[in-house]
Order: sequence, then C-alpha cells, then structure tokens
Amino acid sequence: MKETAATSEPPNRLASPEFFFLLQRMDRLDEKLSREIKDVDLKLSARIDTLDEKLSREIKELQVRLDAKIDTLRFWTIGAVITLIAGFAGVILTLLQR
Repeated sequence: MKETAATSEPPNRLASPEFFFLLQRMDRLDEKLSREIKDVDLKLSARIDTLDEKLSREIKELQVRLDAKIDTLRFWTIGAVITLIAGFAGVILTLLQR
C-alpha cells in the first residue's frame, strides 16, 4: 500500500479513493515526522557533544587541583613522619645515654 501511495497513482479498484487519500496523507505525515525526529536527534547530539566537552574540561581542571592538593598533603605527611622519626630517635638516644 505504501508503494501505491508513493507513486500517487490510484489503484485499479483495490480500495476507494477516500482510502487512497488517507494512505497518501499517512505517508506525508510519516515523512514529516521522520524529518522532525532526525532534526531533534541532530540538535540533541550537538547539545550532548557540547556538554561532554564542557564537562571534560571541568573534570580536567578539578583533577589538576586535586593533584596539587594531594601533593601538598603528601609533603606535609612526609614532613610529619620525618619529625616523628627524629623525635623518637632523640628519645631513644637520650635513654641510651643514661
């Protein structure tokens, strides 16, 4: 039936003219709806790509900031451990000298 509607030629009494008209109308609506769906799909894909790029940029910025904070924390942790070791070594040396 769809092929019949696409050719715009009335069939040889397969159906009434009203049915043929409705068939053509359905075909046009189907094409219009398909076109609109493709348009929406393209718009959404573009917006998703834009958001993906923006989020990727923000994640990289946050990762750089987090890495800097972790490096600072690592520096302070190593400093605290060295201070504790030096303190215990001093206490042990003091006890051994008595």
